[in-house]
Amino acid sequence: MSRSSHTVTMMISMSTPVSPQDFDIAPWRPNTVTLPETAVQWALQTCQPIPDPAQQWQIFLQALALQGFQQWLAAGTLELPLSDAGQQQLEAGMTTYQVEGFRLCLVAQGSLSDDRVTLPAASLAATNAHAHFWVLLEVQEEVNQVTVLGSLRCDRITAAQPLRPNAEGSYTVPIAAFDTAPEELLLYLSCLDPAQLAAPSLVRPAAEDIHPGATDRPINVGRWLQDQLDAMAASLAWTLLPPLVPTTAGLRSPSETLTAMLEELEPTLPVPETAEGPTPDLQRFGLPFRLYALTWTLFESATPEWSLLLLLGPVDGRQLPAGIRLMLQDQHTILVDQTLSTDADATYLYGQVIGTWEEEFMATVQLPSGSTLTFPPFVFNPAP
Repeated sequence: MSRSSHTVTMMISMSTPVSPQDFDIAPWRPNTVTLPETAVQWALQTCQPIPDPAQQWQIFLQALALQGFQQWLAAGTLELPLSDAGQQQLEAGMTTYQVEGFRLCLVAQGSLSDDRVTLPAASLAATNAHAHFWVLLEVQEEVNQVTVLGSLRCDRITAAQPLRPNAEGSYTVPIAAFDTAPEELLLYLSCLDPAQLAAPSLVRPAAEDIHPGATDRPINVGRWLQDQLDAMAASLAWTLLPPLVPTTAGLRSPSETLTAMLEELEPTLPVPETAEGPTPDLQRFGLPFRLYALTWTLFESATPEWSLLLLLGPVDGRQLPAGIRLMLQDQHTILVDQTLSTDADATYLYGQVIGTWEEEFMATVQLPSGSTLTFPPFVFNPAP
């Protein structure tokens, strides 16, 4: 696993200062903080290294929200410090911060035109790491203002309705659920004990298995080397990848995305130009990621072998959810077991297995919700 080295043009102009009077906006509110230019510049520098434009924008909003929330806390009379709020934490995708022993997850929204917001999976995933409060902040980046709108206690999150994780493992809740006023949040942080706020008892759905081809019939990857799909892969609407092409800036085709990943892997995992493979259409299952499969032969040993390389990455504009897992195994042992952690720099998972022509391998993708995708066995038979 490695982080994409691709660099995109920063989409936020740093050259034109903007003043509040340039916009027709809502009037200032009591819990609104106007950020100084130094805070805005810090947010710009924090999101600058993020290659994906959509993720870069979200980090920018998150950084502004963090700066605004820190200033809002500092302006109060209770002297509540916010810890673990540095640039490195934001770049690593951190969403929870410590205040007086409480874990706070800042939910930054650039626009509240929607009546629902998304909570990251990491803020609910673990019993001993769940957020005690989710704090909703409206970020008006045009005028450098952040407004603390309210918060949601962890022991009240399931009061309205059971929560079901999305495909990425995140949760969607109505804005109306944020029923704690900002002033009450300060009171809770000063008077409550974090131990009094138990982990939310989520009603998690039973793990669901998705079978992109519910069958024991194998997929013969040997046909890929002849630019063909076997009957099994064809019946699943898998698509052979076109020849790899150089990467470009902005949105990428699947072939360009695969090229970028292979260029990163090349120092430790060289892939020959003869490698061939398809990509299954997983988005028809509502899953925002793409699986790439490549195979090639090896004749270095006395017994010919074949290699299967799987790469699991997001579709453009999205990112893999933390906790997603890729496993590869033979009939006896799990040979590859990769999980994307919350603090990982990686943007994709990959695994390679090698076996003789008689061996077969199985692949499974486990979502953060516990659901799994189990693919048909992969076998190698180059005979027509």
